[in-house]
Amino acid sequence: MDARKINIFKSSLFAACLLVGQLVWSQSTPVPQLQASADNILATLKQNKAALKNNPKIIYQAVERYLLPLVDVQGMSRSVLGREAWNKATPAERQAFSSAFTQLVIRTYGRPLTEYTDEQIKIYPVRGALDGRFVRVNSVIIRSHGNNIPLNYSLVSIQGTWKIYDLSVEGVSLLQSFHSQFASALQKSNIKEIIRDMNNRAGKS
Repeated sequence: MDARKINIFKSSLFAACLLVGQLVWSQSTPVPQLQASADNILATLKQNKAALKNNPKIIYQAVERYLLPLVDVQGMSRSVLGREAWNKATPAERQAFSSAFTQLVIRTYGRPLTEYTDEQIKIYPVRGALDGRFVRVNSVIIRSHGNNIPLNYSLVSIQGTWKIYDLSVEGVSLLQSFHSQFASALQKSNIKEIIRDMNNRAGKS
């Protein structure tokens, strides 16, 4: 086989692989893993219902166990802190900030469940084709007492795996809300003080 035919063969093979990859990607959906995560969290709360009022940590531990593996923690931390502040931070400060921010994510997701009775979380199917890197999945926390709570996920595909990079609770974006808070705080203090404040808030939750 001459060089020209080899190059044509390589190009055809690459195009075929790319097409197969796109087809697999377009057919994948994060909905099953999100629903499984929600179901596991609620099952844990149901099993420990009597103890929840005096021990809300059960809720946060369930969220950490079942939801956190689906979250792009470092990407979210970098986004909420801001590129300039993130680049100026030392590796140790980035790690400390990410750890503290992780607790905020856990509590933001878990807080609507702190008065758990018999809530359910319904994850809706993705609208449109899954042919891009980003997708939004809508869901709702269904309550028998009180208003239902919209809970939406924004996800990004990282190396073929869907990861949550933002949560929106009742229309309020976690990413935008905390980015505004940290931007304002950095004008008055430094990252070490912000990390200390976040850890203090987590300890009081």
